[in-house]
Amino acid sequence: MACRVSIRTRGGVAKLVVAAALVAVAAAPSHAEVMTLDECVDVALTSNLSLAQAQESLASASAGVMSGWSGVLPRVSAGLGYSDGSTVSSGETADSESYSGSLNLSQTLLDGGTFAGISGAHRSRNASAFALDGTRRGVVLATKEAYYGLLKALKLRDVSQEALELAAEQMRKAESLYELGSASKSDFLKAQVEVKQSELALISAERYAATARLSLLYTMGVSMGTDIEVVDPDDLGEDEILDFDLEEAVDRRPDVRSQEESLVAARRSLLSAKAGRWPSLGLSASYSKSGDEFEDVTGEFDDDYSRSVSLSLSIPIFNGLATKANIDSRKASLRSSELSLRDVKLSAAYEIETARLGVIEQRESVAVATAGLDMAEEELRVSEERFRLRAASMLDLIYARVAYSQARVSLVEAQYDYEIAKAALKDALGL
Repeated sequence: MACRVSIRTRGGVAKLVVAAALVAVAAAPSHAEVMTLDECVDVALTSNLSLAQAQESLASASAGVMSGWSGVLPRVSAGLGYSDGSTVSSGETADSESYSGSLNLSQTLLDGGTFAGISGAHRSRNASAFALDGTRRGVVLATKEAYYGLLKALKLRDVSQEALELAAEQMRKAESLYELGSASKSDFLKAQVEVKQSELALISAERYAATARLSLLYTMGVSMGTDIEVVDPDDLGEDEILDFDLEEAVDRRPDVRSQEESLVAARRSLLSAKAGRWPSLGLSASYSKSGDEFEDVTGEFDDDYSRSVSLSLSIPIFNGLATKANIDSRKASLRSSELSLRDVKLSAAYEIETARLGVIEQRESVAVATAGLDMAEEELRVSEERFRLRAASMLDLIYARVAYSQARVSLVEAQYDYEIAKAALKDALGL
């Protein structure tokens, strides 16, 4: 009976080891390009779609500034005309043709609404520039989070792989002892169960690592089929910056500065609406020639031409309450911008303080996890020795190994969560 069990078990162990090897080979990228964190960030800043959209928003805002200036820059136009006609009188037809040319110039001398609109457009462009900077920082943070997330997933996969190999080795030992009659069948079955559980844990870790890799590729804005390998940064584990002035940090953030520019733009927009009640002054000039021949128009300057210069002043009196409605609307927008700025500042302070507390918590988690791993390693060593001396059961050994694997997992998670927390704090500080 023991022999039959042994044959089946040996075959199962062999299959398990082969399967584990195949999983490891499949998980390891073939001919993968090794990329550092900075290289991944550079790719993300080039290819990330959210950043590309923010750049287009800035381009649109810049076009708005140009459009605003068009209201005060001079307008020049030129025209050429040709007419061909005939007149019938008393049965006689008289043909006639004429040519004409003109040059016109107009210039706005005073228009408060236009100048206020230009100032507002500049502020809106500045707001878009700060928003772009905020988006860029967000992309950097997201890339760092995905990068560290992949490193963590790969390390957790390695822990699961080693736990499976250790469980398989222990099962082989338990099998040998069982065959020799030095161990019970219960110990052998417990070892088998530990192998199966370790195998399931490895499958889960493989899926987690594959998902983390796809998350990094998506954040970078590259094809899901891109084959890359990541490495630990050189500054991994360095101390973070916790000494900062909260008010200065809030004022430095791109989202706060963007909202401040939007607030100024809202004030300029209100001024532009009020300028609808102000007079406007304009200047225009024109020069034209006409003649029966085309040369009469394009020839040299002579006494046969017409010109005019005019200066116009327009004073608005009543436009059906449209100006008042526009002013009231801009006032509401201004109040909304003021509230938004207060909200953004409060949100920024909350995010900074939360990130700071997160860094402190994760730093302590690393210390606790390190101590926990040292203790679990010692307990595993003692359990293995006691099991060798038959002073501990297989279940005791399994518990010690599970605790050791969990301690390794906790340390890996704490280390990389600490790096993510530091990256989040730097982003919150606008650094």
